[in-house]
Amino acid sequence: MRKLMSAVGAGALLTAGLFVGAAPAQAAACTLVQSEIYNGANMIAWARGLEGCSGDVYWEIQSGDGGGWQVAESGTTHYDNQTVSYYGDVELPCYLRLYAKFGTQEKLTQPVRNYNCAG
Repeated sequence: MRKLMSAVGAGALLTAGLFVGAAPAQAAACTLVQSEIYNGANMIAWARGLEGCSGDVYWEIQSGDGGGWQVAESGTTHYDNQTVSYYGDVELPCYLRLYAKFGTQEKLTQPVRNYNCAG
């Protein structure tokens, strides 16, 4: 009788996922980070990266100088559970916004005027 109860008890524990390895592993949350643009007196700054995972993030710096939005610069950067700060001024468009995509996550910042642009 004790063997039967032990087997029933173990079966109940397996069903409940209480034995180590019985429950499937939870995937870590992975979040795309794209801060809004900081428009300072002498610089433009922002942060981009991934929290909780590593991977390649596609990004664009978009220019709104011509009335519509055009891609001024784009690329792919690998982040390993990190957020990186970026800075610029004269090399950036006079009116810009940022776009970033990782998997199904997308971020688009509010546009800002760059008063230090070369245009």
